[in-house]
Amino acid sequence: MKKADIYIKTDSSSPKQTEKWYGYVMECKVAGEIKTREGFGKITGTYHKAVLTALIEALERFKEPCEIYIHTEDVFVLNMIELNLAVWAEKEFQTTKGKPVANQEEWAKIWDLSNKHLLLTEPGEHGYTEWLLTEMERRKKNV
Repeated sequence: MKKADIYIKTDSSSPKQTEKWYGYVMECKVAGEIKTREGFGKITGTYHKAVLTALIEALERFKEPCEIYIHTEDVFVLNMIELNLAVWAEKEFQTTKGKPVANQEEWAKIWDLSNKHLLLTEPGEHGYTEWLLTEMERRKKNV
């Protein structure tokens, strides 16, 4: 199984529903050479929703099963991937009180996309943090 990394950054960690930019870099070794791909976007939503959206877009680009390391500062999202994603899937993304989990659609999509992969988490800043922030700022100015 190939190993890959997804590095995610948003321009804001505010929990409020506001416009947020996000970016990600995918990194994979192919024939001994490191290949990268990136993606950027914006949504109106919470910090967690922006991170989940970036993760979905990155996961959709994988063509074969991989061991994927997810790097982000959003510890909540990483913890939910590790601890709750499978449990939520069993309960059709409902809480113990029978209400939909927050960002239900995004979590369900991540569950569907992750079934062929091994997802591992790496919290904190990463080598692409500053570059992603710079690129998001550049793109904001060009809108």
